[in-house]
Amino acid sequence: MVMFCSCTSNTILLLLLNKFKKFFIDLIMKKLALLFSFAALAFSANAQVYISGTSPYTENFDNIGSGIATAPGWSVYSGAAHNFLGSLATLTTPDGLPSYLSSDSSCIALVLVGGFKNFPSASVCHPGDDWCAATPPSYTNRALGVRQVAPGNASHPNLDSGAAFVFKLANTHGMTGLGMSFKLQSLDTASPRETTWLVDYAIGSSTTFTPVATTGYTVTGGHMFFDTAVTASFGTALDNSLLPVTIRIVTLVYSSSTVGSGNRASTAIDSFKLTWSGTAKTAVENVSAQPEVALTVLGSATSENVTFGYAVEQEGDYNFSVYDLSGRVLHTEVINATTGEQKLTLNGLNLVPGMYIAKLSNGNSSSVTKIAVQ
Repeated sequence: MVMFCSCTSNTILLLLLNKFKKFFIDLIMKKLALLFSFAALAFSANAQVYISGTSPYTENFDNIGSGIATAPGWSVYSGAAHNFLGSLATLTTPDGLPSYLSSDSSCIALVLVGGFKNFPSASVCHPGDDWCAATPPSYTNRALGVRQVAPGNASHPNLDSGAAFVFKLANTHGMTGLGMSFKLQSLDTASPRETTWLVDYAIGSSTTFTPVATTGYTVTGGHMFFDTAVTASFGTALDNSLLPVTIRIVTLVYSSSTVGSGNRASTAIDSFKLTWSGTAKTAVENVSAQPEVALTVLGSATSENVTFGYAVEQEGDYNFSVYDLSGRVLHTEVINATTGEQKLTLNGLNLVPGMYIAKLSNGNSSSVTKIAVQ
């Protein structure tokens, strides 16, 4: 039976306009989603570090007077929570003032101002060192630190708790049994408030962090000046990850705010060491200094077909590979990439349902993304 519509021409025109309007809105939203996914991947690549060879990897922070970029893979965040990386913060690169408060009010103001700082390491300075003198001591041994302040501080919000020293690994391919150690330093004997620190990690794009057990004293402040070793073991949790790994030394907002009254702690970390078994597969480099690469999956992946979106800053030949979670290569090819947003569809993959990893790399820069096959 054929049905005829008795709508007027104006009604039909309105229906057509609404249909086209929805089509264009959907098209724009998909375009924006792709752009945001590229931007998010490019941002996540910044400040990552690639590690090659055998254990260990070390960082002494002695050059951070030139900026945090001199410590590849490291960044600092405020407002960190168990399910939130935090807000990217800046590092005060001139010499920070540790441990000693004199009657000079201008010096006290410099010590008490909050924020992430380039402190002299507690392994070489002492509680009585007079940084308020006309010619203060000069130390080349530095540490990455933070002065916590009240929650309502306008210049440095979310630093009563929520301060995080963050280390980002591009992957742990070839690495097993990861562990870490670092020196935790309490630098201001005039500060009575106490801060508890912990170590946690997240894998890939996850925003939920998992704490790990530590050995060593992890409470700073309390009128204490010390330089103590802290260690942590990740067991098998970070073994052979083709996804980025984020490790934090952190005091979590809300759950571990400072305890007590009076001034808050000046805390630093130094002599960081990451250890593992096996041989890491890629080279150490500061990815933020390399041309950016972005890679994402477009639409739904099937066992036979996956479509990728990618963008590169540097034209040329790139290796495109698909791995299973054990690191086995399932597909690899060389593509000639041009700048701007591009698409690549792989057919006939014959994948079983599960998670896979795709990687796009030219030897200098790379990006990875997860593939979920239903």
